[in-house]
Amino acid sequence: MDDGRLEQALANLVSRGELNQEDAHKVRAEFDKSAPLEESKSKVISEIGGYLGGLFIFIALLILIGGRWHHISRYLQFSLFLTVALLLAAVSFTIGKSTPARGRVVGLLGVASACSTTAGIFSWRISGDGPIFFALFVGWLLTLGSYIWNRTAVGEIALAGFSLAAGSAGTFLAFHHFRGMHELALVSVIIGSLWLLLSALAFFSKLLGSAIAMVFLFLGGQFFFSANSHLFTYLICLLTVVVAAWMYARSPEWPLLVGAIASITVGMGELVGATLGGSLGATLGLLTSGVIFVGASAYSFKRSKWSRSD
Repeated sequence: MDDGRLEQALANLVSRGELNQEDAHKVRAEFDKSAPLEESKSKVISEIGGYLGGLFIFIALLILIGGRWHHISRYLQFSLFLTVALLLAAVSFTIGKSTPARGRVVGLLGVASACSTTAGIFSWRISGDGPIFFALFVGWLLTLGSYIWNRTAVGEIALAGFSLAAGSAGTFLAFHHFRGMHELALVSVIIGSLWLLLSALAFFSKLLGSAIAMVFLFLGGQFFFSANSHLFTYLICLLTVVVAAWMYARSPEWPLLVGAIASITVGMGELVGATLGGSLGATLGLLTSGVIFVGASAYSFKRSKWSRSD
């Protein structure tokens, strides 16, 4: 029932003497309290319907063209991907982002549109580092634009994934003689550092942004270790612990503390394990992480107490 029909019904009842003004006021108050709950249920149902509808369409397309895909020309493949991308973008603009539920659906549609465009470029059966980097870079730009327009967790995670893929392809393109884990390690450390900085500047959400940053920094150190560049691994672990503890003391987001603990535990274990033995390395790493954990927590609580006293 909408507000106009409710007001008309109450006015008719009051005019006929079947309801007084006080009772009409109570009905209006009760209606105002129940309307948001009904509206939220409707939004949840609409959001779930949007996800299921997109999934069904995707499955149906796979069934229809899955067996015939290799017989379709690359021009038609590109046209299909581009058409899907444009339709997804049009639907996302039509839905809008006026509510959180709509924003989440629009964020997912934006990521799907960027992925479809990237797949369309790949459908030309391109080869070589240059074209691959171009396709991933286009997908990264579209994902970035979608995230700037509508900032959601799905968009941020997709942007991180495209950043890793495009960054790795760009590094392969720039350093033809420098292939392997070194590229992944370098790109991961750069992405983690940028995510940490942009999270602190509130471009990304602090919680999810710091979690993504810690994952990339940790992976970067491990990629360097796998490439036998142990010194870089130890330096990255040390810097990660110092920066994460410093940021945690000022803004206690749990991913920062977990990232610091993981880095110091694994890094110390690898350092001592490579020199004195694995069991001793694991023990010292655990001990050091415990000291870092207690020290960072104590400093954070102390800083909070100082802020309240001021």
